Amino acid sequence: MKHTLIASILLSSTSVLAHDIGHEHEHVEGGWNAKAGFVSDVDIQSKLWSPRGKSQQEILERAKYLNLMYNSPRTPEQEAKDNAFRSRFSDAIYVNTILPAALGVKGFSKHHIVEGLQRNVNAGVTFTSLSTYNYPSSQMTTETDTFNKTSAVANELGLKKVYTVKEVRHNHAKGIPSYSLNTQGADFAIADMSLVGKYSEMGVKQMNFVYNSDNALAGGGSNNDKGVTELGKEFIKEANKNGVIVDVSHSSSQTAIDAANYSTKPVIASHSNAYGLHPIGRNLTDEAILAVGKSGGAVCTTGVGMFLNAEGDASPEAFAKHVVYTADLIGKDKTCFSTDFLHNYQDFLAALLSDTDQYPPELGMGGPTANITVEQGWAVARVLSEDYGWTDQEVRGFLGENVLRVYEANWDN
Repeated sequence: MKHTLIASILLSSTSVLAHDIGHEHEHVEGGWNAKAGFVSDVDIQSKLWSPRGKSQQEILERAKYLNLMYNSPRTPEQEAKDNAFRSRFSDAIYVNTILPAALGVKGFSKHHIVEGLQRNVNAGVTFTSLSTYNYPSSQMTTETDTFNKTSAVANELGLKKVYTVKEVRHNHAKGIPSYSLNTQGADFAIADMSLVGKYSEMGVKQMNFVYNSDNALAGGGSNNDKGVTELGKEFIKEANKNGVIVDVSHSSSQTAIDAANYSTKPVIASHSNAYGLHPIGRNLTDEAILAVGKSGGAVCTTGVGMFLNAEGDASPEAFAKHVVYTADLIGKDKTCFSTDFLHNYQDFLAALLSDTDQYPPELGMGGPTANITVEQGWAVARVLSEDYGWTDQEVRGFLGENVLRVYEANWDN
């Protein structure tokens, strides 16, 4: 009787977990087959692994394992060529459209933010947008507290918060790096749309609707089957009115199309790759890329290997393929660069890997991946020049001038 009861409890527990998955799957020995491939329920070093029902120690071991592969490598010879190319463009505007840096979000510390900011400055970045909000349960404090604390760290390091492109260029001429803030979701606006304007005044000049999962504003990239809602249309109006760029990364492709159509200002995909090269929900379809381009906006390829290809390869060559694909659709003048590099990667995974609503392994999340570094933005530019024949002007556009045009249309007018 005792053994039967224990068996029943175990079977019941397994059944609950199975039904909690929420994505199409077929159970097999040791896990299940899903859209992204086999998801192991037992092997921490499997390509895809389910953290559901696992201990924090098991999740930490997984985070340590994934962290070993994170930095995209370059040989000394490659670095020498990259640095020589950088010297040719020493006066260029270099923009990193997404740097995760949020003092108040799980997994981040002041040390992580200082490291990320200093690394961007040393790499010659003119302007970077600091991601300071993802979704409600990722926050450890209020949004305003996160904005203020993160800004204080940037200010301590000598960066200047900006509200216009005119300020970016002014600071660049003086050798001063600039920054503003962004949010990768806007759940805060669902109950109070006036926060869009309030947060804009605090330096949040770019906002997304959602962080992967659907909300009351729009459909996210996880399900990838919904667009902008009526409330989402109000959000777009508030953003346009308050000089906030509408960002469509992490959103569904339909959300990107809708946003581009409803916005009166150019929209941006601040860190998105091409579904046509790597068909996952986190990437944008050709139709979505075309819509962003038609709005006058830009699509910034991002360096997360699992979003670039099935192998998780984040080499400059792999990155450049997505840039060129995007350019072939909407023009070289609508391409741009983002790293989305987490300087707290292991801590971030340890804190948030268990949130399978936002990071479902069935869709490829939480798998081994490399990530391009901010220094390698110059390497991507070199590949575009040497392998694809981009002119110096086109390279300068990719490095920063293209996205400054989108910023200017939203911020300075």
